[in-house]
Amino acid sequence: MATTEEYLYQTLRVKNMQRKIYEQRAELLSAILRKSAMGICEYFMKDDRLIIYDTVLTVEKEIPHYLEYLYKDSVICPDDRCKMQDFYQNRIRESVEIRIEKDGRTERLLFQALPLTDMDHSESLPILIKDITTEKNRETILREQAMRDSLTSLYNHFFGKELVNEYLSHKDPYATCGMMVLDVDFFKHANDTYGHLFGDEVLVRLARILEGMFEKKDIIMRAGGDEFVVFLKEISHATLVKKAMQLVKAVREIRFEDKDYAVTCSVGVCFLKENVSGYTYDQLFENADWALYRAKENGRNCYVFCDNLQRFELMERDHPLKGDIDIRYLHNDVISTAFEIFEKSSSFSAAMKLLLEVIGYRFQLDRITVIRTDIREKNTGRQYQWVSDFAPEVLKEPGSFTKEDFLTLFQSYDEYQTTVLHYDNMGMYSPQGAALLMQGKAKTVLYAAMYLEGKYTGAISYVVCREKRYWSKQNRKELGEVTKIISAHLARNQAKAEDRYHEMHWTEYDSLTGLMSFSRFRTEAEHLIVGRYADSYLMLYTDFVGFKYFNKKFGYSVGDQLLKEFSSYFVEKLENVEGLFFTRVVSDQFLILVPYDKKSDFLAIIEEWNQEFEKLQSRRFPGADIRLRTGVYVIGPDCDSASLAIDAANEARKRIEKKASVRVKLYDPAWTQENEPNDA
Repeated sequence: MATTEEYLYQTLRVKNMQRKIYEQRAELLSAILRKSAMGICEYFMKDDRLIIYDTVLTVEKEIPHYLEYLYKDSVICPDDRCKMQDFYQNRIRESVEIRIEKDGRTERLLFQALPLTDMDHSESLPILIKDITTEKNRETILREQAMRDSLTSLYNHFFGKELVNEYLSHKDPYATCGMMVLDVDFFKHANDTYGHLFGDEVLVRLARILEGMFEKKDIIMRAGGDEFVVFLKEISHATLVKKAMQLVKAVREIRFEDKDYAVTCSVGVCFLKENVSGYTYDQLFENADWALYRAKENGRNCYVFCDNLQRFELMERDHPLKGDIDIRYLHNDVISTAFEIFEKSSSFSAAMKLLLEVIGYRFQLDRITVIRTDIREKNTGRQYQWVSDFAPEVLKEPGSFTKEDFLTLFQSYDEYQTTVLHYDNMGMYSPQGAALLMQGKAKTVLYAAMYLEGKYTGAISYVVCREKRYWSKQNRKELGEVTKIISAHLARNQAKAEDRYHEMHWTEYDSLTGLMSFSRFRTEAEHLIVGRYADSYLMLYTDFVGFKYFNKKFGYSVGDQLLKEFSSYFVEKLENVEGLFFTRVVSDQFLILVPYDKKSDFLAIIEEWNQEFEKLQSRRFPGADIRLRTGVYVIGPDCDSASLAIDAANEARKRIEKKASVRVKLYDPAWTQENEPNDA
């Protein structure tokens, strides 16, 4: 039988243990509240009393007659005090955001009612207070960034267009306005001669001139590349002319130290007079863009006014529509029209026939041909064709081409995957190549490239036979997008067993890591490799050894965080490398297409980076076996596709043993003679 002393000792021991547990929990709670910038208070309604607790839930401050204090002495912003009272008196449920003034700055707090059981909230209200100032500031910055072009800080094209349309739909009918569309003359030459960093400097200097010349009420945006749009509110015709003249002169006077480079610009201008309504951004832009290209025809370094805002309506009346076409297709957004035609047509052939006719009419074309191209066999042929009354059919029989002519065409594709050829400027092609590209009385041809899973499959030619035409960037972008849609449906039609609907929805970025999407990576890689731009590039294929076991041990959310850390680590390592492409293929597998110094020990560098990352993450996750393995393929003249480079790097990756001390392996061409390895 235990003695009294033993009983007391055991009782005291239990109480000490309970006290230690309580102290540990109190310390844990205190750490959580401090780390999370949280606090706890309690409002007693009958007494009108507020108690503020410290991080271990002891009373730090008590405020009697709180509602009186709220309106007289509180640091809560006056506009939020009524809202605060409603929250304390249960007229606002769950949570409320409040602003407070502190040391001359505004902070934001989130008050949340704690749903504790067995507590009458009509008597007291326990409240969790969280400082959300940093979070709100970050949201504000992100909203601002979403509206702005990252290089120039002007409005981006999407948001600027929204602002213009908003103004046009609500403007005073007696108010006049104008639009200028401008770009830098021979900007590509400046980029090629002095480098892209200097090209960026030119664009930033031009943006600052635009901000200085125009009023705050005006809308200034970067439309893309070196093209800018200025929308001027409540401006007279005479002032608009003067502004255009001043702009051309101001750009001409830009100077750069240590650079023998003179900047000029071409400007297209249109004016919307009073008592004219119903115009949209796109309609004004189309007219100003037409004027911009007239300025280029006039020798550049000047401005041109659009002489008639109804110019494009008159063009439509000059070319009456044939056939039974829904009139909406001629005025709606051409991208939406393409989707609708494919969705509603009874067959693919009927959809193609209707869509090509609609495009031909809308863009005043004479012929459209969907062309398939076999790069290996160096031949080409037509798949679908539409012709007007002014043009003959072409490509009735397949045609052939040389590798040199194909590379010249392929390397000329722009950011929209389009290129424009004129009949009187074909000296860069062989006579046979020029004849193939410009056949059937063509004066101007816009070629838009088609891809399937990143592989070049051909192009669509948009042809004008009666006159030479200059295509605007907006039109090239539209036809580039329409071509993507046609290409996707063409692939879907040719392989009915597969669902290729996702090809119509170009995904720019991986939702987990923020890297570019795999589909975009393949397209960019294909362009570099087929165009022979990638002769000093490496294809790296990296994954985590035993990643599924890491997920099982630490959880999928932690696994996702590890993948994000990997992405961030290599983005930081390679941030100064130009021409880099980085994507997540699937799960824990990543691809990097990166230029390299042929004299460097690149395998050792990659191994060093991998080991550094492994050490960093192993410290974060004690007990985790974090190992990377990387297959490397050196892209050379014999590599003719992105698929070949990716497959080779992947094969090198799979040949790395799980327990190997060096987990970076270079692809060996001799492997093609062996059996394929098992995936580790």
